[in-house]
Amino acid sequence: MARGRNKAPSPEPMEVEDDEEQEVAHDEAQPLQFNEPITWRPGKAIAVSELLRRLETLCEELTSMSQEDADRETLVPKAQELASPQLMEHKDKGVKASALLCIMEMFRLLAPNAPYKKGQLKQIFTLFTSTTVPALANPSDPYNQQNSTILASMNDNKIIALLADLPGCDYVILNLVTNCFDVMAGGGKGSTGEKLPKNLEYHMTGMLCTLLDELGNVPSGVVDIILAQFLRADPTAVSSGGKKGESKSSQVVLELPPAYNMARSVCNTCSENMVRAIGQYFSSVLIDASETFATVKASKSRGRKRTHDESEDGSDDDLLTPPAESDLHEVEKAHRLLRELWRSSPDIVQNVIPQVEAEIEAESTPLRTMAVQTVGDMISGIGAAGPPPAPLLDPAAYPSQSLDDYIPAPQDQNVLLTPNAPLAFSSVYPAAYHKFIDRYKDKAPQVRSAWASEAGRIILTSGGGKGLDEEQEKTLLLHLAKMLQDTDERVRLAAVQTIAHFDFPSIIQKLGKSGSVLTSGSVLSHLADRIKDRKHHVRVAAVELLGRIWGVAAGAISEGNERTRDLVGGIPSKIFDAYYINEREVNALVQRVLFDSLLPVTYPPIKPRQPSNSDSQRVNDSQSAMDTLPDPDAIRAERILVLVRDLDQKARLIFFNMQTKQFSFAKYLVAYLKLCEDFNGGATEENAKETKKKLDRIIEVIAKACDSVADPLVAAEHLKKFAKQHDRRSYQLIRFCHSPESDFRKVLKATKELTKRLEDSPSAMSRVLDTMLPLVRSTAVLVYNKSHVPAIVSISRTDEKGLGTAAHVVLKEISAKAPDVFKVHVHELCETLKKQTPSATTAADPAVVDTLKACAGFARRFPEGMPKGRDFYKAMIAYCIHGTPPKAAKHAVTVIVSSADKKEMYIRGIQKACIKSFTYGDEGFLSKLASISQLRLLAIKECEDQSDAIMDIAANQVLGEIREPADGSEKQWSDEIDEDLSAKLWALRILVNSLRGFNANDAEDPGKELKEVADPVYKLLNTLIKEDGELSKSGSTPQNHKAHLRLAAAAQLLKLSCNRTFDPLLTQNDFNQLSKVAQDEVPEVRAGFVKALKKYLGNGMLGNRFYGLVLLYAFEPQKAVKDSTITWLKSRAAMSAKQKDNMMEASFPRFMSLLAHHQDFSTETAHLEDFVEYIMFYLKNVATEATLPLIYHFAQRLKMVQDGIDPEKSENLYVLSDIAEAAIRYFQEIQGWSLQVMSSKAGLPSGLFSKLPSHAIAQEIADKRCIPEELADELEDLVKNSMKTKKRRSDGSSNQATKKPKPSTTSTSTKRLPVRRAPKQVKTPRKKAEDAIPSSDRRKSTRASSARNYAEHDDSEDDEELEHWQQDNDEDANKENVESCTPPTSDPTPAPILDKTDAQRRKKPTQASKTTTPQKSSRRAPARNTRATRGNEEKDIMDVPSDSE
Repeated sequence: MARGRNKAPSPEPMEVEDDEEQEVAHDEAQPLQFNEPITWRPGKAIAVSELLRRLETLCEELTSMSQEDADRETLVPKAQELASPQLMEHKDKGVKASALLCIMEMFRLLAPNAPYKKGQLKQIFTLFTSTTVPALANPSDPYNQQNSTILASMNDNKIIALLADLPGCDYVILNLVTNCFDVMAGGGKGSTGEKLPKNLEYHMTGMLCTLLDELGNVPSGVVDIILAQFLRADPTAVSSGGKKGESKSSQVVLELPPAYNMARSVCNTCSENMVRAIGQYFSSVLIDASETFATVKASKSRGRKRTHDESEDGSDDDLLTPPAESDLHEVEKAHRLLRELWRSSPDIVQNVIPQVEAEIEAESTPLRTMAVQTVGDMISGIGAAGPPPAPLLDPAAYPSQSLDDYIPAPQDQNVLLTPNAPLAFSSVYPAAYHKFIDRYKDKAPQVRSAWASEAGRIILTSGGGKGLDEEQEKTLLLHLAKMLQDTDERVRLAAVQTIAHFDFPSIIQKLGKSGSVLTSGSVLSHLADRIKDRKHHVRVAAVELLGRIWGVAAGAISEGNERTRDLVGGIPSKIFDAYYINEREVNALVQRVLFDSLLPVTYPPIKPRQPSNSDSQRVNDSQSAMDTLPDPDAIRAERILVLVRDLDQKARLIFFNMQTKQFSFAKYLVAYLKLCEDFNGGATEENAKETKKKLDRIIEVIAKACDSVADPLVAAEHLKKFAKQHDRRSYQLIRFCHSPESDFRKVLKATKELTKRLEDSPSAMSRVLDTMLPLVRSTAVLVYNKSHVPAIVSISRTDEKGLGTAAHVVLKEISAKAPDVFKVHVHELCETLKKQTPSATTAADPAVVDTLKACAGFARRFPEGMPKGRDFYKAMIAYCIHGTPPKAAKHAVTVIVSSADKKEMYIRGIQKACIKSFTYGDEGFLSKLASISQLRLLAIKECEDQSDAIMDIAANQVLGEIREPADGSEKQWSDEIDEDLSAKLWALRILVNSLRGFNANDAEDPGKELKEVADPVYKLLNTLIKEDGELSKSGSTPQNHKAHLRLAAAAQLLKLSCNRTFDPLLTQNDFNQLSKVAQDEVPEVRAGFVKALKKYLGNGMLGNRFYGLVLLYAFEPQKAVKDSTITWLKSRAAMSAKQKDNMMEASFPRFMSLLAHHQDFSTETAHLEDFVEYIMFYLKNVATEATLPLIYHFAQRLKMVQDGIDPEKSENLYVLSDIAEAAIRYFQEIQGWSLQVMSSKAGLPSGLFSKLPSHAIAQEIADKRCIPEELADELEDLVKNSMKTKKRRSDGSSNQATKKPKPSTTSTSTKRLPVRRAPKQVKTPRKKAEDAIPSSDRRKSTRASSARNYAEHDDSEDDEELEHWQQDNDEDANKENVESCTPPTSDPTPAPILDKTDAQRRKKPTQASKTTTPQKSSRRAPARNTRATRGNEEKDIMDVPSDSE
């Protein structure tokens, strides 16, 4: 037989030697002593027992001989007898085993010249293969010792090598290999369940290695058998071959079976032969499969045009004739096998990798997908068993899994599931590695999905444990982040799911390398973006995963791990931000994740401490141990504070609003339970129908209002079923959950019992749990629970783990929103305040402000629940005089005025300390100003005799003095407020609060006295805005002081306008001046002003005219401010449409009036283009197809009136009317909406517009075209450019081009919009004030820092105080003063009387307008109809009330 390599010499059949050598050997050899016959003549058979004895005797003698002492002449004849058919074919197994054992000894003694011919050898090996080897599977076989010795001799003496040279023995070889692996297939146990000897695997492995090493070409059947052993690691193969009824989990292999180890050893030892054999095997499978796929695809597309099924998405899912399932199964099996071969024998797959490389770039999508999965698993060191199971991220675990001392639960270690690459794949096969990396941009989403999963595994396993260099890891993280933003939902979902397989340390150490949740472009950031994914299943997977990540990380964050906090601390803010999407499914998901992951209801899973029994005489041995147990209520309170501390402003607002809704929504649930009882027998027969109606109504309200359930129809059906079940115990359990008197443990037990009762109910009722559990959780006291308050109070004192600020914030919210929970602990807080009483030499902790605010909020609502001791109020007076920061003094005044029994006495004491002894610059002078400010708001009657002194302090000593004149080097804005500026801000509040505290019931002539008080205040505030914050005639106020003062003045004007009594005092001219603040050159001023506008408008406290100021932010250069403004406008428009109040549409004519009086209005085309954008900003964010006709109607009517503020500016109004009407027409065409002309009329605000003096003037205005010709030609393009869809980048930024302004011939004009010019690159010269500010500074956002300043100096909580103190007084005052303070609602000028001719002439165009639908406009602005008579007909246009009404 030909050989491909040099081999060791193998034993050959006996040959004749030289006579001399034989003679010498014969003299030294030891002849065989055994001379008994072991064969017989026919009919003279030897008895079995005798034959066995003889064979055993022979074997013993042969075993005792050494090869050097063997006498060949005496051994060979006996060897021939042993190979006789009588023994080889004997029926007794013992005879055959003993004979074969003697033959093995003959081979040993006569080596290297075998004493048998080829036919005898074949018979011997056949007997060994078919009898001896299978018998080894039974350790209890009586001849197991002989069989084991035969195998050992076959391996040790290399006798098996003779089989390789025998012709026609491929079947024997195949049978031998098969039987060997079958024996070892039992996982180290024999056929009877007994454990096999340890040396059995060793001898079989050595024997097979010797045989395959002698073979030149390994038979294909042998290759199949060997490769099949590697699939024993594949759970798919194991389960398919398992017994019927056997569970899949019981079939998973937990350790390497002996047959697997044998195959691995054979492949590694005989790698040269196996390389060729393995290569041929995979070639036959992979290449044939590739040809099959290619043939199928070619036959499909040959001879015809390409169909939709063959689109360029690269998917073969829609093949008309898909490949056979068997072909695909064989390819999948080959790929699984390749993974395992790489793990166990990497050298033998070197010829297969090029084939897989070709598959990666194949045309067939299934082939590419399998190739990507295979290469990815090979890089990760994952075999046929697949990846290890995903780790359990348990947010409710205690101690947290994120802590270093966390001890995971013991688990069975499965070596087959442990990723372990033998080599670094990228180093051994760099070409295949790079082709794999390039598949992240494959055209088929199936391939990209597979790539995302494999990339995650590679990062998680660090390339199978061999490590990734920095560039490789960076590339994988970058592309994985892109997969999270893929256009296909399957790819995004696969990327989310692969991250779910990371354990917590890997998330921090590996995914954290690309950045935190707040780092643009990082994996964690893009994962957080999936919270707002368009597809719900992707969104659910991302939100649940992020919730679990933060839930585990909360332990490390609480313990001060800054890296963990930086990386994942922003997750809760991202989750709560999803609430702004305002979709029921999203809201329900957020609430579910809140109580499942962020604040799990079962956290911590430890029992509470048992209360000690003081009456017991015996000391329990475990008492000391119980004292050291952690307090679960304190642990949960700490978790709440950790969550609140890291929430941003928007997310914190959502979180607190969710808790507020809990108390308000609980009232509906109480009513529902009461009606359930009435419906099931609690009401009389006469009231049964009415009760049924009420029950249906409350169910409808709950189903629609509760956003913790996704589908209101399903929720309503479940609530009806629950009502019909009439389980009184369930009713009581629900009441326990939302009762403020229930501690947390009681709520938890009630929830669990309710869940169990519904689960144990009939199948129809078990589904009700899907609605009832979220509903009960949304109303249960799970956060604002009385069990948590003591721990929060304790943390607020000690600032343990840096949670003191969060504790004060939560206490303030509990005191305001859940006073029933708070009242039990208010005395404890008050004692804390007493212990921290400040003095002239001892300052109080600044964190005490939040505690004081919480007490103040509680005192306003429940004054009887506050302490009445004199010591406490003395401490409050000390805070009024020495409290720092000054807000502490303000809240201390609120506590005294609200709850003190002898408040007049304490107020006099405060006045004496703060007013009579006030000196600017003394210790505590800012606190004294804050105290005076709050007294003027809450106790103005008691301070009336000190009014002159207070005004002198505020106006003369503080506002009238410039103590730090400007030197030109100061910044326009500073977040750090010095004492001088702080004093001015408090003085400004003193003046405003003097007006806000005005009570008409205490005045003899309310109108006159109000005017006397209000005029100087409004004059001061308007002057500050008009003069840009300058009060000094010398103009020496520092720039940053001026910025803060004009912002404060604008905010105070808004606050005053929230009161219907004061709103008319802000004249239209003064209102228009506020546009300067909305477009201030300082970004922080603009941001602070729009924040106040949105707050008051959102609460319904301001009139509709103030919406126009928000719309001026169309050119806001700060992206964050503009985006939040757009979101807010769309939300308000949606709410207005839902309520059908036309609030946002009615603001359009007011907005037009504001633009007509804008300080930068000009009829030049270049400037009017900007006003087109103002109108488009309104339309894009407010207009809908249903409301557009009304807006269009308002735009038309603007040309039927004249300006009511300044008639000389009516021309501005008409220009805007023409622009708006044309822009609306173009906007409607682009949107594809129908614009129906309104048949009814809508009135305009009387204070802003007035009637035209005559019909002739009205006709002239209607016929005149006010829009410039040049702008008319460009208007359609301007509208289209404004409507262009913004292209989103991967980082979420916008890529919309900015309109370049045309070169203006009037470059010296000073009429410019200071804010809207900031983001544009303008070539024409600018005003000096603008030139002094670099565009980069104008665009740079300092919102975060300025927001903190606004919180420090904004007294927004005064609104709640004023509402409490003047609720009744304001109603009376409004009734008395609203008519005297509000402008008339109709024009006093009588309308001209029209004759009949005019009436008939007027009637025709009106009728036409009712039936004519606007046609598609040309490029030029559409011409107007003659509307003079129509305007003259509608003589009662002043029929819309003003804001004050």
